[in-house]
Amino acid sequence: MSSVHAKIQQAAHQNEQLLRGLEETDSAPSQLKQQNAYISDLDLQIASITKCVNELRKKTALELKDHEKYRDSHVRRFAHKASGKKEKFAEKAAKEEKDYFDAIQAQKSAEDELAYAKQLRAEAETRKTDIAAQTTRHKALQAELDALYNSIFAGHTPEFPDEDRKEDACNTAHRTVQQLNQRLERERHVLFLLGQTVVKLSAARNSLDGAYGMSQYDLFGGGAMASMQKRNFLERAESSIQQVRMLQEQVKQVAPEIPALGQLNIAMGSIWSDVVFDNIFTDMQMHDQIKNSVIQVDRAGNKCSNIIRERELQEKKLQADVKTANEKLQFARLELQQAREEAFRRVVGGGQAGTGSGAPRSEDAPPAYETPANAPPGYSA
Repeated sequence: MSSVHAKIQQAAHQNEQLLRGLEETDSAPSQLKQQNAYISDLDLQIASITKCVNELRKKTALELKDHEKYRDSHVRRFAHKASGKKEKFAEKAAKEEKDYFDAIQAQKSAEDELAYAKQLRAEAETRKTDIAAQTTRHKALQAELDALYNSIFAGHTPEFPDEDRKEDACNTAHRTVQQLNQRLERERHVLFLLGQTVVKLSAARNSLDGAYGMSQYDLFGGGAMASMQKRNFLERAESSIQQVRMLQEQVKQVAPEIPALGQLNIAMGSIWSDVVFDNIFTDMQMHDQIKNSVIQVDRAGNKCSNIIRERELQEKKLQADVKTANEKLQFARLELQQAREEAFRRVVGGGQAGTGSGAPRSEDAPPAYETPANAPPGYSA
């Protein structure tokens, strides 16, 4: 008997127990998902009903005030009696009383509805705790079964060529998922860097707007104070652009295919010409330079926004590719588990496992095995 056959014989009872446990808890993960959705829906209903109850309580309080005005006001009663409108007063008082009791009834109905929703929420949470425990057990059993199968079948097993083929397919599918996930994470990182770049360009644009305003003021005799404020805005803009350059270097390292944003120069001028030797000619020159800086930043911002839109489309495509690859991986894992369960049945049942191309045909498998209608493939009935 080969070592693989010996391991299968030794693990036969454990395999049977694990498969039985998986079958018992197989519906738990989907039930937990449904229960979480149910609880979320109840939470929304409770929030909505609570808001309604609070509004009705306010309305009831207002109706009570109106009711008490007519019930306890002797002055109004006397005034209506003196003017011959006693019946009208009685009608008004009766109406206020009715409105008050209607408000109480509406409030009570809403409070009862809220209490019932909270009761359902508590019951659902209790049920969720039970299902979560079953889900945890299901995951633990699946992990234990995977570990058992890997300890027996990992690597090349000539006695079970079908298992080898499906193990290779599973490994290939797993590598594909890993590669796609790496590409997706890279794309997300690129989008993060580009998003930060837009933020810094926007900050630079805001600073340039301030500098432009001060420059216009300086043209009309703003003086040294306007020049100093203008330089302050320009220094902030330069600081933001310096951060943009740093982000662009990071983008270049991660995604060198992304084009540069173009020239980004902030007009800093000179403290001697702007403050010490300030005059209309230096102010006009500086004003034009600031306008050029604004144009450059706007051009870079538009270009960066276009790049982001393109990369977002790539991210969505990668997300779809990852989803498809994960589905293929799950299918490959199920097929691999089926092949390994089949190997167990054939060895434990006394069948002869063939080698190479002489492996028994699928129709030679024990006829007693049937896949349950509502269980994943490979779980014993």
